[in-house]
Amino acid sequence: MTVSPFDDIRQLAADAPASPWIASAFAGDRLAEVSAWLTAWTGKTPPAVLRPVVALYAGARQGVGPRHYARERLETVAAGGANVCRLAGVQGAGLEAFDLAVDRPTPDPATQAAMSEKECAATMAFGMEALAKQPDLLIPGVIAAEAGRSAAALALALFGGEASDWSEAPEPVAAAVARAAGEDDLSDPLVALRQLGGRETAALVGAILAARVQKIPVLLDGYAACAAAAVLHALDPALIAHCLAAHLGTAKGHARLLERLGKRPLVALDVAEEEGVGGATALALVRLACEVR
Repeated sequence: MTVSPFDDIRQLAADAPASPWIASAFAGDRLAEVSAWLTAWTGKTPPAVLRPVVALYAGARQGVGPRHYARERLETVAAGGANVCRLAGVQGAGLEAFDLAVDRPTPDPATQAAMSEKECAATMAFGMEALAKQPDLLIPGVIAAEAGRSAAALALALFGGEASDWSEAPEPVAAAVARAAGEDDLSDPLVALRQLGGRETAALVGAILAARVQKIPVLLDGYAACAAAAVLHALDPALIAHCLAAHLGTAKGHARLLERLGKRPLVALDVAEEEGVGGATALALVRLACEVR
């Protein structure tokens, strides 16, 4: 019997506890829905968010965007100069940024697989480290140049359609998916992830899955985080029942992906940044919802 590095990931997903959440019961009252969602997943009545954490995963891809983009953005976050630093700080949210070997970029998926199965599984496991500080709300996001490209490629592989449905730059997206489909069965979402997603996407999948197992609610920040959630959704839609979409960004395909995932964004402010800005903004609304009975 062949042992796959993904076997442990699949088992973790299979062992996730049953979802306590039924969103349809609160249709039409969004604040009440968010309040009930928090209560269902945290068990707190009244609900409260005391230890929110914004977790940003930084990755780089060969030939995509400025060469040192992720390194420079990591340094900006570390120095407190990024928008997310101020937004998280004013709300008392923790902020962690993880360097996923940004000085050793993954291959461009248009030319070869982004990761081996072993590297992809290990990166997912690393992403789970965001739960080490025991947050009661997780806001996962990415630091990556042109993060929407890998998000669009995953969306195309998982949901089909045309590359132009998912991206403003459809040519490299279509090329990546066509190459990957010629090598592997992309109907397996973990295979699609290792072929098309960067390390930052794999880490996001790990973080979201770990939060699901630990029944920690998640606010999905941006197109990249939603694409990571889509990988889990393809394994089992119940694996993202603990997630709400923080916001609707400007990336083409983001709205379409949210629709396919059955997620309605909390806010739509045309925030273009992927680096936790939309998630940290939506956190304010979640805190207000805690006051709704």
